[in-house]
Amino acid sequence: MNRIFVLPLLGLALLVGACAQNPSKGGESELAAQVDSQGLVLKSSALDEVAAAFAFDMNGSKVFIAPVQIDYTKRFSSVPRTSYREKDYELDDKDLQQMNALLAKTFAEKFLEPRNSVVVEEQEEADYTLSLSLEKFSVAAPLDPSPWTWRVYTEQSAYGVLVGTLYDREGNAVMRFRDRRDIGENFGAYGPGGRLERFTSVTFWSDMRVDMGRAFASLNRTFL
Repeated sequence: MNRIFVLPLLGLALLVGACAQNPSKGGESELAAQVDSQGLVLKSSALDEVAAAFAFDMNGSKVFIAPVQIDYTKRFSSVPRTSYREKDYELDDKDLQQMNALLAKTFAEKFLEPRNSVVVEEQEEADYTLSLSLEKFSVAAPLDPSPWTWRVYTEQSAYGVLVGTLYDREGNAVMRFRDRRDIGENFGAYGPGGRLERFTSVTFWSDMRVDMGRAFASLNRTFL
């Protein structure tokens, strides 16, 4: 009697062991598709790409936001550049301070506050550090145009790729995101539903606030 039951159970154990040691190729590829090179799990998001550590949770945390890094590129050519230098299309020190303040305030409102987390001024007291950059950043026209330029009309305010990485105290990346942004998408081109609008520093900063708000709100929804 015992021999009748032992043999099938032994065969079943061997079969289970073989399956555990030799997972299907489909299972391996599915796992690889969900984890990036840093070991972060890719998340379904309205943003182009979001990844985070497994069981990512930063409720009640202190976050230091490093100064934004901007990588400029040439994209817009509708404004004659004969009177301008490439430097005229870049943010000056005052503009950079305003950009840092805008990004920190918007990230805090849209992503940190729902998690009872706050921004801190000193990195030493932070649980996490957020590194932000605007890649391929292009402003449609100089924020401070020449006195002889009466009016400038553009299809949008700017373009950039918003990239962020959140690091823990040990310097390990625990969350990152990336998203292309047509800043001032309320503009558009001539035609149905679109128009050119006057470009000024006021419209630029207003559009930056709106689009960064949308990006960080989407990031927040990714983790709900």
